[in-house]
Amino acid sequence: MKNLKIFTKLFLSHSIVGLVTIVTLTVLFYLLISNALVQRTLDQLSSINILKKQLVENYLIKSLQNLEALQLENKFLRIYHDLDKHLTDEQQQHNVDLIDIKHLCTFYNLKNLHIFDTHHHQLYSTDKEMYPEGLLKKIDSAIMIEPKRLHTIDASIYSPDKSTLLFYYVPILEKEKVIGIVLVQENFQKIQNILLETTGMGNTGESYLVGQDYHMRSTSRFFPDSIPGLIQVNTEAVRNSFQSQSGKGIIVDYRGVSVLSSHRRVDNKDLHWAIISEMDEAEAMLPIYRLRNYFIGITLFIMALVILITYSLSNIIALPILKLKEVILTLSKGIIPSKIFFKPNTQEIEQMEQAIHQLTAGFERTALFANEIGSGNFKAEFTTLSVQDTLGNALIRMRDELRDFHEKELKSARTRAAALLEGQESERRRIINELHDGVGQMLTVIRMQVDMLEGEPKDEIKSQINDAIAEVKRISYNVMPQSIIDFGLEAALKGLCDSMQKYSPLTIDFRFIKEVEHTLDFEISIALFRIAQEGLNNVVKHANATHVDLHLLDRTDEIYFILEDNGKGFDEKDMIHQAGSGLRNIKERTKLLNGSAEIHTATGIGTSIEIHIPIV
Repeated sequence: MKNLKIFTKLFLSHSIVGLVTIVTLTVLFYLLISNALVQRTLDQLSSINILKKQLVENYLIKSLQNLEALQLENKFLRIYHDLDKHLTDEQQQHNVDLIDIKHLCTFYNLKNLHIFDTHHHQLYSTDKEMYPEGLLKKIDSAIMIEPKRLHTIDASIYSPDKSTLLFYYVPILEKEKVIGIVLVQENFQKIQNILLETTGMGNTGESYLVGQDYHMRSTSRFFPDSIPGLIQVNTEAVRNSFQSQSGKGIIVDYRGVSVLSSHRRVDNKDLHWAIISEMDEAEAMLPIYRLRNYFIGITLFIMALVILITYSLSNIIALPILKLKEVILTLSKGIIPSKIFFKPNTQEIEQMEQAIHQLTAGFERTALFANEIGSGNFKAEFTTLSVQDTLGNALIRMRDELRDFHEKELKSARTRAAALLEGQESERRRIINELHDGVGQMLTVIRMQVDMLEGEPKDEIKSQINDAIAEVKRISYNVMPQSIIDFGLEAALKGLCDSMQKYSPLTIDFRFIKEVEHTLDFEISIALFRIAQEGLNNVVKHANATHVDLHLLDRTDEIYFILEDNGKGFDEKDMIHQAGSGLRNIKERTKLLNGSAEIHTATGIGTSIEIHIPIV
């Protein structure tokens, strides 16, 4: 699970939760509906069972009541006395009471009626069937406790062929003494017809009677040709019924088939019967099985729908996260990613996207800030992501430390350069003094001595001495113009331009414009003079120019200086490698004054030097 991608995890987790929920709900619904249907069927079977029990009980009671009515009319007593006179068959056929008895048996649908004396001698029978004497003795054992009461006797256990035998015992009483017995055999088919009515019980429903010997008394619906007494029914329903426990439930019937069963004992003082109403579980559950198939179809459809929805939702949730992951991985490699374009689908994802945008923007600012610091721009500003932004705060501290270090280094470099330039200027002053006081004085003395000579060579020597004196003055002016000390920068620059035009083919356009009246520091004046001197020397040596513009603009807060020629120029790409000490000196002198120097050139279009020096 750890190695799975987030989409797979989301898809599997949501799918499993959804499918488990659907299956669980489906199973619960199925079980609830199944249980409800089973309970409903059991209630229906219980109602049928109660109804059939009442019908059977009422039928038996009614039969006993009819026989009891005949007993109370002394009809059986009169017939017994008539039979005791040994009537002939012809006399029996014309006996009114016997004729009534036959009609009553037909009317009440009784199978047979037999009259016995107390010694079990049959005196009369509605058919020719004679019951064995042993059977009558066994019947006697059932009525010996209350011989004067009418009894219902289940003699099936004594039947030779195991068929159902149900008798009504009617004592013939005379002066409260039993003088004879009427044994009436019930036509069990009438009871069977009550049980065979299967309305509301489906194709497998049946109701049947079971005796205390756990054998059937009524015919089985599933074995109609079998003798009931040969079918043993030792089931849970029968056992509970004989324990006077009525109830219902799902059991295994006498066939070994799972059935829905309702059972109870028949309320009869003489009979020990249980009446069972059952229906096969398979038939009762048929609607449930159909509903199950329907549920399975619906469940599969919903599961497919859940999988589809889960797939879509997982995509919707995972896609922004995967994009954010790619951005984070890109950031982890130190690469600033391009802008993220996707629509956040949750507030959390939107917050994450905003955080990533802020982080990316922060990295961009950090990279730009670092580049600015790297390029020497220590005044660059930087906004941290937050007060606790470790990287941002570290960069700001680094900028401040680098700025301090740079300022110290610059100050040190300026000090060194200023000391060097001061040394150079001091040396120039010394050389000037030497030239003025030494060579100059010597040339003057020589010229005076030549004036004292006579002859033609005098003028020629004097001319050469004058040229030497002029050259010494020119050199002295270049080394340190006295005019810059006496008259200022403008006069010094004008003298420089005049000197350059005198000794070179250049035409120089010199302009000095003052926006304000103030005296420049000697340091600025001498630096600008040396820059102009260096630039003009470069033009003479390298540019092959014919015209030069030298313009100065003296403003309130700065000096703007431009030197532009129409020479051959050079390639700016090679400027770093080919630039001589002259250009380097120009930049160094400008830098010492906190100024900026820009050199613009290209092959064939000349060169221009722009300088800005602030005035503090």
